[in-house]
Amino acid sequence: MHSKTSVSEYWYAWRGGPRILRVKARSDDELARLVAKAAPDAILAFKDLSYSGGDTVTLDDLITRYLIALQAMAGAPRTKQDMRGYLEKIREDLGALDIRALESKQARLFLIKWRDRRSATPKTADQLLGALSKVILWAVDRGELSSNPIADVRGLYTPPDRSALIWEAQHLEILFKYANPAFVSLVQVAIHTGLRLGDLRRLNWSAVGRDAIVFQTGKSNRKRTVVIPITDPLRAILDALPRYDSVTVLNSARGRPWSEGGVEGAIQAAKRKALAAAQAERGPDAVTRIQHLRIHDMRGTAATNFMVHGGLEDEDIATILGWKPDAVGEIRRRYISGQAIGLAIVRRMRENRARAEIVKAAVKTA
Repeated sequence: MHSKTSVSEYWYAWRGGPRILRVKARSDDELARLVAKAAPDAILAFKDLSYSGGDTVTLDDLITRYLIALQAMAGAPRTKQDMRGYLEKIREDLGALDIRALESKQARLFLIKWRDRRSATPKTADQLLGALSKVILWAVDRGELSSNPIADVRGLYTPPDRSALIWEAQHLEILFKYANPAFVSLVQVAIHTGLRLGDLRRLNWSAVGRDAIVFQTGKSNRKRTVVIPITDPLRAILDALPRYDSVTVLNSARGRPWSEGGVEGAIQAAKRKALAAAQAERGPDAVTRIQHLRIHDMRGTAATNFMVHGGLEDEDIATILGWKPDAVGEIRRRYISGQAIGLAIVRRMRENRARAEIVKAAVKTA
C-alpha cells in the first residue's frame, strides 16, 4: 500500500487470519530494512498460532510460508517487494485452492486459463504466473509437491526491442527544459556513466576517484566491480554537484538520497509538462518525442558518450555496461556519425603522441 508520504506492508497468518506483521516507512528501501527486521517476530507469531485446517493445505498456507522464507533469500529489496505484491494478488484469486489440486492433470490448463483472464495486461499476467511458479518450485524442493504444472509455459508478453533506444540530444533538450535541477543532475551522471538506476541512487563519493568511478553493481549482488572512466564532461558534472550532508553523489532537491519512486515521479512530471506544452502549442493530439523513453534507455546514451568523449572501443564499453559488443556496435552504427568517430580517433592519436613525447623527454633527461 502506497501513499504520497509513506509505504507500508502487512502480513496475515492466512487468508482472513490475524495480522502478524505491520510495517510503515518513508521509502521503499527503508520498508525493506524494517520488514527484514520484523520478519523473525512474524515467523514466531505464525508458528505460535499453529493454524490448522485439518488435512487440507491451501495455496494460501503455502504462500504464507514462502513469504516468510523469502526474507532470507538472496535478491534486491525491490524484487522481493514486487514478489510480495504478486503473491497477494494470487491469494485473492486462488488462496483457497487445495495444493493437492496442483497435482491434477488439469492443473496446467486451469492455471493458464487463470493467467489468460488478464491477457489485456500481458506483462502483469506473465509476472503473476511466474511468481506462482516460484512458489510451486519452492514446494517441490521441499517434497510438498511432486512437480510444477506450469513449468515452461510460454508467456503472453513480447517485450519491445529497446536494445538500441537511447536519449538523443534532442530528447535531452526537452527533458532538461521541464525537469527540476536535481533530476537534471541525476540524468547528466546517468548518461556519462551508464549506471543502472539502483546504482545511481546509491553511488557514494567514496567510489569516485580522480580518474575513474570504481563501483560494485547492485544487479550482481555486489559481486561485479565496474570501473567507469571519468571523462572531461563527467568530471565537470561531478564537480558542479551540490554537496549535502549525505554520502551519496546524487540527491533530491531536499538533499536526501533519491528513492526509486522519487526518480520515477520526477521523470513523469517532466514528461507531463512537456506534453502539456506541446498540446498547448500544437493542439490536443500533439505528442512529444520523449514519451516512449525510459531512464534505462540512458545507458545507451552513455555508450555514445564513451565513444565520443572517452574514445573507448566497443569491447571496453560492453565490459562497463555488461552488454555484448554487438549491442554496442549497433548503437555506434545507428547514432554515431562518421565525423564524430573520426574526431574521436584524431583526439586519441594526439593524446598518444603527447604521451610518447613525455616518455621521450623523460628518457633524454635520464
